[in-house]
Amino acid sequence: MARETDRQRRQRHSALGARALALLLAVLLSLFDSSDAQAGSKEARIYVIREADGTMRFTNHPPGGSERAEVFTARASGGSFVKLRGKRRSARYSHDLYNSAINAAADEHQVDPALIKAVIHAESAFNPYAVSPKGAQGLMQLMPRTGRMLGLRNPFSPTSNIKAGTRYLAILLKRFRNEAHAIAAYNAGEAPVTRYGGIPPYAETRAYVRRVLTLKKQYSAALNG
Repeated sequence: MARETDRQRRQRHSALGARALALLLAVLLSLFDSSDAQAGSKEARIYVIREADGTMRFTNHPPGGSERAEVFTARASGGSFVKLRGKRRSARYSHDLYNSAINAAADEHQVDPALIKAVIHAESAFNPYAVSPKGAQGLMQLMPRTGRMLGLRNPFSPTSNIKAGTRYLAILLKRFRNEAHAIAAYNAGEAPVTRYGGIPPYAETRAYVRRVLTLKKQYSAALNG
């Protein structure tokens, strides 16, 4: 039996820590959401304050004075945790940051780079550290089981995540031979698309397919000048 290397151990601990943090944030957001709704807030937020000794303090109240905090929110679309910087400003990840990795994966698996970009945009808003309440990870929000099937070792490595996610898209495109159906399967799973013979009658999935196709059109126009 092969021994686990220090690097593999660190990667495993990092993934376990991310899942644990995602679970904790999901629980806290569910608790804070009702109080925030009563207060008229449109979106539940959790402020994570790191103390000098390394401990983390969680609160739904904005920090005061010079105290700094990381802010997390659960988006309604896709449910991904989005890390915000500072007190009010959202972190913005450039959609051009991963162009080389996207183009390399697109060439390797013969998938339209505009489609890859659209899926990344819809799934994680280009945040490589995004973790959903259900456990989907990284830029293309791959579930751990799917990642293992694709040989993905570090879901938070942008290049590895893009390569694995693109490979999965290629598998779906080949299986369903229909772009919209493949996108639906990426969101809802292969079984529902097979069962319904196309896009399943799920509001979330139908909205997801429309959004990805719209984003793909926009990225195609940008890529083609």
